[in-house]
Formats: sequence, C-alpha cells, structure tokens
Amino acid sequence: MKTKYSIDGAQPSEGVINPQDRDELSSVLSDVVGSDKVVVPMGGATRLHIGAKMPKYDYALDLSSMNQLVAHNSADLTCVAQSGVTLKSLQDILKEQGQFLAIDAAFPDQATIGGTLASNAPGYMRWQLAHMRDMVIGMEVVLPSGTITKSGGPVVKNVSGYDMARLHIGGYGTLGVISEISFKLTPLPRHQGTFILGFQTESDLHDFSAEVFKSHVMPLALAGINSELIKELDLNFPSSLYLVLARIGGRKMALIRQRDILSEIADHYQYTYSDFLEEDPSDILWEKVRDFRRYSSSESISGRLFSTPTRLRGLLERMNEYFQKIELNSAFSVQPGFGTMEFFFDGFSRTEKVDSENAMREIRKIVSENGSHLNYEQLPTGLKNGFNMWGPINQGSLGLMKSLRNTYDPVRKLNRGRYITDSE
Repeated sequence: MKTKYSIDGAQPSEGVINPQDRDELSSVLSDVVGSDKVVVPMGGATRLHIGAKMPKYDYALDLSSMNQLVAHNSADLTCVAQSGVTLKSLQDILKEQGQFLAIDAAFPDQATIGGTLASNAPGYMRWQLAHMRDMVIGMEVVLPSGTITKSGGPVVKNVSGYDMARLHIGGYGTLGVISEISFKLTPLPRHQGTFILGFQTESDLHDFSAEVFKSHVMPLALAGINSELIKELDLNFPSSLYLVLARIGGRKMALIRQRDILSEIADHYQYTYSDFLEEDPSDILWEKVRDFRRYSSSESISGRLFSTPTRLRGLLERMNEYFQKIELNSAFSVQPGFGTMEFFFDGFSRTEKVDSENAMREIRKIVSENGSHLNYEQLPTGLKNGFNMWGPINQGSLGLMKSLRNTYDPVRKLNRGRYITDSE
C-alpha cells in the first residue's frame, strides 16, 4: 500500500523527520554529517516517483510543517514564504490582495512551493513565457552540513553576479534543502477566459500557435492536446484530433479585444470546433489538464521533453508516427510557445510489437535526433533498474554538475542515487 513516504515501493528505514523551522532543519542535517544515512527532503510528495531507483533510503525529511507566509509586501508585489507552504494556500492568501504567483503545478493543494521549485515541476502558467525561476528573487537554503545560506532577498532588484538560487531550482534536493523563498508577484487579471480551437492536423496546431505569439495577444497559458488526452479528460469537443487552449486575462475590454484577435486568426484555418469559456468553466478545464497524470497504475509511463518551438513541430510528428507503428495510444500535451511536451501511456502491456526497454530507447533516439532532450518522469519500478531516466548529458555539463555535488554534498547525503550526478 502506497503512503506519502513511499518511493518505488520502499519506506524510510529509519523513519520520518518533521522539522518545525529552519533552525531545527539545520540541526537535523548537521546531526547526520559523516554518517552513511540517506535523507530525502519532501513536501507534498507529489513528485517522489521522479528519478532513478535509490539503493538506500533512511530518512524522509518532511518539510510540510514549515508552511508559513513570512511576509507579504503587496505594494511592492513581493512575498516571502517557507518552503512547506502549498501552492493553493499561498495563492488563496495572495488572491485577497488581488495578486498571484505566476507558478502552477499539478495538485496545488498538496504540492509545496519548495518541492515545486526543487523538482522543476511543469506547469502551464507561462506569464510572458517566463520560467518559474524568473519568479524567484531570493532563497534560503540549508546545506547538507547544516549551514544556512541566503541569496537575493525580498526586493526585486537585489542580485549582482550569479544568482545562486538557480542551482537549487531543478536540483532535485541534491545540493541543499530549500527552506524559504522570496517571490515577485503579479497583479491578478480582473477577468480570465479560455479560447478553444479544434483541428484535424498537428500542423494547424503549430501554425495557429505561432500566429498567436506573433500577435498582440499575451496568453496566460497556451497548450495543445491530442485526441487521446481529450478522451482521457472526458472533454466534449467532437471531431477534433487536436485542441489548442489559449488562456487570456485582463480588464473586460482587454479580454474582449484578445478574444477577438484570436477569432480573427482562427478565421484563416479550417477548424473543427471553436468555443470560449469564461471564469469558472475556464478554471476547471485548466485544472483537468494540469492535474492529469495518466493512469495512476504501477505500469504508467510518462516523459517530459525539452525542445524549442521550432523543433517541437517535427518532434510531435515523429513521436506520433512511432506510437502508431507500435500500436500504442499515448496522450500528448505540448506548449508550442515554450518548446516543451509531455506524453503519457499505460505501459507496454497492451502491445506485443516491441520490447519495452527497446521502445523507450527508440523514443529517446527520436528525441535526440531532433536536437531535444527527454526525461522519463514515471516508470514502473522494474524498468528503473539500470535504466537512465535522465538521458544523455554532455560531458562538460556533467562534469560541472558533479563538481557542484562534490562541493555541496560530498558524502551524497541528500537523495543519493536519484539524480544524474550519482548515476556513474
């Protein structure tokens, strides 16, 4: 039976630690200096399945009790929060002041801001195509030795030189434990809505999206989904193999103007479906798309691809061709303006066309030949043994990453075996 602290079927052999504040967190980490114990930091535990199978798992370091909003300067559009605050609780507080944090991730009522940043969690909120790291203006991190470090601060213009906080965004908790973050905030749009357009071809999906980003429309989010994902989300959009979802916001007249521009662009295409959802229906649609993680069975497989808007077009086409060849249904979600893609399928149990490991390597080969990169985010535990979930990394980058790992955590106390730096 899976519990919050279960990772690939394993439970922490020594138990769970629940620090209440930064000082207690520091003390906990310093107490295990020089030992052979492995500590796994976590918040809401929504992304513990990512990464290689760890050979050792001693302590679960649960930061969910460190869940306070430390400061909120609404006039300066900044806030400081502890890493255990959930995304939903933070957004609810900010909403009272007409503001929001332009970061989203699946299951916001569970996902914490610390875990979201550490695991580089995907989201569809790309305010002006920004990355979540662009919302961070300061960070407090407790190193594996127990040393407390700080970079940046609670004002927007405060960093000179290299922003050290970026080391920990997408670092999967291998260089330190995020304890507190300073964010820059964004005024909450007065009104929001989602323009929906259905197509029969992926080419139209990409062409329409490209025109949107060349126009005066500034989407809060823009994504394309395929028919398999449409079906899995139980959406009633008939006769469409692909949907483009463009979320827009602003004052009433600005929202209407952006909607009209989208309609004018759409008139140049042979679309199969068109609609505009306002407010609550729009929010519900994006919640469905954001929280979709395919089947929650132990056989589920998902991957996250990093590309460019230009390369993504050919990549989606080749991926579709391969999945059709092996007769496997896969749900796709793409962000054309950001050059990323996620795919999901229910393992290889329903196809006898190929061996599962060979198929996963073939998928990675397709991605590599496209000049893109793939991380497998979810795999059945049996397939994780000896399989590189992270994909090839050039030697220069790998050397730098290992150097940082040796500097910050030479005994591999944090998440040993999970990330790229421990794979060799």
